[in-house]
Amino acid sequence: MSVRVLAGLSKRAVLRAGYGAVIAVLVLSAAEAYRIQLSVSEQHLEIYRRYADQDEALATLRRNLWLAGNYVRDYFINTTPAQADILRGQLVDLKAQDANALALLARKSNPSDTLPQLRKSLGEFWAAVEPVPGSMLLNTDQRKFDFLQREVVPRRGELYNALLDLAATGQQKLQEGEKQFAASRQQAAHRLLLMLGLGMMLSFLVALASIRHSENLEREAESHFAAIEVAKLELQQLSARLLEVEEEGRRKLSRELHDEIGQSLALLQIEITRAQAVPAGQTAALRERLERARELAERTVQTARNISGLLRPALLDDLGLVPALQFQLEDFLRRNSIACEFVEEGVADRLPDAAKTCVYRVVQEALHNCEKHSGAAKVKVTVRQLPHYLLAEVEDDGCGFAVAEHGTLSRSCGLGLLGIRERAANAGGSLEIHSAPGRGTRISLRVPIPAEPAPAIHPHSEVAAS
Repeated sequence: MSVRVLAGLSKRAVLRAGYGAVIAVLVLSAAEAYRIQLSVSEQHLEIYRRYADQDEALATLRRNLWLAGNYVRDYFINTTPAQADILRGQLVDLKAQDANALALLARKSNPSDTLPQLRKSLGEFWAAVEPVPGSMLLNTDQRKFDFLQREVVPRRGELYNALLDLAATGQQKLQEGEKQFAASRQQAAHRLLLMLGLGMMLSFLVALASIRHSENLEREAESHFAAIEVAKLELQQLSARLLEVEEEGRRKLSRELHDEIGQSLALLQIEITRAQAVPAGQTAALRERLERARELAERTVQTARNISGLLRPALLDDLGLVPALQFQLEDFLRRNSIACEFVEEGVADRLPDAAKTCVYRVVQEALHNCEKHSGAAKVKVTVRQLPHYLLAEVEDDGCGFAVAEHGTLSRSCGLGLLGIRERAANAGGSLEIHSAPGRGTRISLRVPIPAEPAPAIHPHSEVAAS
């Protein structure tokens, strides 16, 4: 494994570890925030619940103290045995409520000197008030008034003071709890901010590393893309050179076949013809052999001409594109029973060699495919010269074939269609193939042709002409 591959793997591993650390810190921060929220809510709720319970207990004691004094005063106003029974039941109920309130205070309040003092004062108050229904039933109004002033009023005032002290203690406890709550919340917020700061720092480092890594990957991708473009251009140049070499080889071979073999066989044919003109004294066998030799020579000459036309038709170089295409279509008609139509519009006699060669070869391959595969009954070849390009179309009504999306050829197509598309690209043109099963085929070729420069006009010529 190369050093660059190992470096890339190590960078990816570091980035993965960094992303994992960032995610872990964020998850821990979220968990810490949730825990802080729960803890703060529970602590805050506990503080106020304790204060509310304590305040409720103190309110119960104050209310019962006030009700007990009112009940005793009402009893003194209407002192009867029946009212004594009512007072006794009321006092028992109030004392039970006071006991519950004291128990609640004992659970919710911290141990202090205030609560025992309250218990003592409350016990003394009930010890003085509970015997009232029986002991004051037959006393005079003066003694009842004295009892209220001497026993009830001072003890009730003392209890009120104790309750006020206990309420002040509870208020102080509430303030202390609020301070502790604020301090704990501040500490939790500091921990959470520390974790978030760590997460942000890790995120910044990971983002910086990711950006640098992506920039390196982008530079490498651009470098690879440039290398691919260079390689593609080189392959196109190589392909064009190969086609050029192939065409040049065909031209040379065609010349050799036409000039050397064709001429030699033509001379052989002439000699044999002269031999046939020998007087009648020769035997019939000699004449028969000479006849066969002449026929063989004629077939050989025709074969050489056919091979020459396939490799590089002389008409293409000598007479131009249109005569070469006409000869090709005539030969196509001789070989097949397919009706053929040729349309030519404004094609110049002199064209660039690359353009006319490309058109000729594309038409040749299209007719070959039509002959071998299409099963068509009619084929039409159209060649038009437009201001900036040469347009050639070959259309048949054969069986057609499937063309992939965007006009690309499927893998089932042969190398011939791929070859003419490559030839069109090398000539700077474009090739479009329109076909579908059962709908025939149309091949359209566009080959650019350079505009001919206008002839230079000399002033002296103009004067002479005038």
